[in-house]
Amino acid sequence: MLLVVVVASCRPIKDPVFNGIENVRVNNVGLGESSVTLGMSYTNPNNYRAKLKSAEGDAWMDSTYLGHFVVDSTVEIPASSNFLVPVNLTVDMKQILKNSFSALLNKQVLIRITGTGRAGRHGVYRKFNLNYQGKQDLSKLFSNM
Repeated sequence: MLLVVVVASCRPIKDPVFNGIENVRVNNVGLGESSVTLGMSYTNPNNYRAKLKSAEGDAWMDSTYLGHFVVDSTVEIPASSNFLVPVNLTVDMKQILKNSFSALLNKQVLIRITGTGRAGRHGVYRKFNLNYQGKQDLSKLFSNM
């Protein structure tokens, strides 16, 4: 009986599906760098709950490097459902100011995210890659500001 339970729990784990970015908030603004909090929306394609222990990586808007992000709190991932990961992003303001004019003229920008995370359940966590590239509507990104 125990063997059946173990084999059934070893199904391949599907990576979460990235849906977009929402709830962008500027925490503090500086000339060198600024701190931004945003929500990365995902869908869990697996029919079981899990926990995201940590994640970090880098973000770009069009071809401009935005900065480094960190997820430093545990996020509960519901089974077969959408969930939001709060991300703290340190933004390089020099790069943003240099390249912001062209981004403001467009209604959409290309967002690219690369990094790694650790997620799992029942004390077993695995490392996975975070890779996303897609268009985001600027008015939706900054609707809460």
